[in-house]
Amino acid sequence: MIFSVVIEKNKNELDKLANWLKFNRSQKDNGSDRSNEVFSVSRDYSTYEMTVKSKITIDDYQRITSTSDWNLLKNFATSLADKTIVFINPTFEGGGVAMLRPPLIHMLQQFGVDAHWYVMANMQNPNDPSPFIFTKQMHNILQRQAPANVRITDEGKATHRKWSAENAVVITAQKNIQNADVIVIDDPQPSGLKKYIEKVNPNVKWVWRNHIDTDGKLMSDPSSPQGEVASYLLDECGMRGVEAVITHPVAAFVYPSMSDKTYFAPATIDSFDDLNRTLNNHEVQVGIDFINNQISQKNAEFLSENRESDIQSLIDPNKRRIVLIARFDESKGMDKAMKLGIRVRRKMRQEKFIETDLPQVIIVGNGSVDDPSGETIYEEVLRIRRELYANDKKGIIAMRLKHNYSAINALMYQRQRNNDENISEVVAMQTSDAEGFETRISDWIKHGVPVVVSNRGGMSLQVVEGKSGFILDFDKPDYDMERGVDFIYSLMTDYEKYTSFRHSTLEMAERYNNREFSTTANATRFARIFNNVLAGNNADKIWKISELVDK
Repeated sequence: MIFSVVIEKNKNELDKLANWLKFNRSQKDNGSDRSNEVFSVSRDYSTYEMTVKSKITIDDYQRITSTSDWNLLKNFATSLADKTIVFINPTFEGGGVAMLRPPLIHMLQQFGVDAHWYVMANMQNPNDPSPFIFTKQMHNILQRQAPANVRITDEGKATHRKWSAENAVVITAQKNIQNADVIVIDDPQPSGLKKYIEKVNPNVKWVWRNHIDTDGKLMSDPSSPQGEVASYLLDECGMRGVEAVITHPVAAFVYPSMSDKTYFAPATIDSFDDLNRTLNNHEVQVGIDFINNQISQKNAEFLSENRESDIQSLIDPNKRRIVLIARFDESKGMDKAMKLGIRVRRKMRQEKFIETDLPQVIIVGNGSVDDPSGETIYEEVLRIRRELYANDKKGIIAMRLKHNYSAINALMYQRQRNNDENISEVVAMQTSDAEGFETRISDWIKHGVPVVVSNRGGMSLQVVEGKSGFILDFDKPDYDMERGVDFIYSLMTDYEKYTSFRHSTLEMAERYNNREFSTTANATRFARIFNNVLAGNNADKIWKISELVDK
């Protein structure tokens, strides 16, 4: 709650957010050039459709998938060959959906499914209130990250409805929308489109994907802030009438009175995308250089603003490091990540490790067009670094990065120290206070990097305790911080233990994460749900591929 409280106390913050959004709200988004990525994406600004291209084929996936798992996917996917499936969300860059959609769309299309992806446009008038302030407010309320007195307003609803109506003009004119057999709505933002699409396609089946950490008990109370948001989405936007809801595999996430329609399906990673593909030494260096160049540019900005106290060190790939990768968001627990990392540094210092041997504490991530609070959270992280950890701030790096999956990939690599045969110890953190399912955890595990995660939301499902990481009990008053410090300290100071844990992490990636949290698994679950929805079957909560194969 620390970040939300900061925002609430700053009465000028909403004006800052509004100005930021006006700057970023041209019809053609100021996004990054993604044409050279493994999954190249481009947007048709006249139709709002995204095109995905890649040299990766289903043969590439088949080679890394067991026969039983592949046959399961093939059976579900090929039965959709004459169906039109459409996904709609508000952004193609910066958020989890933007990572998940390209490989899924590409795979479904290779199986012959008529799959399409549409991304909503910004408000036509840049002087109108931004819908993203309202949708981000819904997001924070549902995840219990907003102050208790924050409620959605009629004005916010009106902005959301106007945004939906503007987008509906283009969206409903598309033949793919008019002919769709199934439409997937990602998260709350596109919910207002439902009533418009039903006018041009009354027979379409609806699937609503809930990507965030929601609380069914709180949403069941219509007087609570969460209940108000749930009522708006379910009743005013019509989401109660969808054929299926998908949440991460956490029972508490289920919307009230929607259990019989709810399937479980976790977010996934892709083995071939730019976050996880194998990099050569040159590419790793290029990625680190990209991040360091961003840090240098920010340092120059700080210097010009007389903010010398916020100037940061560059990443040293030969050093030990403790890293959190996430959007700068109220829910990500970045204050706890800094505390965890700094306590490890201080413990090592007490044990007579010299300063140059202490790990760098690195917190990096980017933003998203539908997430206006990123800059505010970044400034709060800098304040904590400056005021609470003044003696250790040279060991803390916090940077909002421009979009670059390959650079994030490079940061996950463990490099050999100079000419030493030993690799530099790297431990990852995901200390979210609320979380749907943070796929960076499975990315880290795939790279053989042990992870320390909180027990919030669905994150712990990705970790095999004692084999690929360590799960902090955030229900404890001290957030289980001491045990987390001891665990990371042991890996940072005992190279044989770190090496052993790295090998077991890679083993868990091979045996578990690569099976349950892959694009193949994601496509299998979606295709199965689409088949069930079209057949009128009831929902179930089976999500593990291992269980589906045996079913």
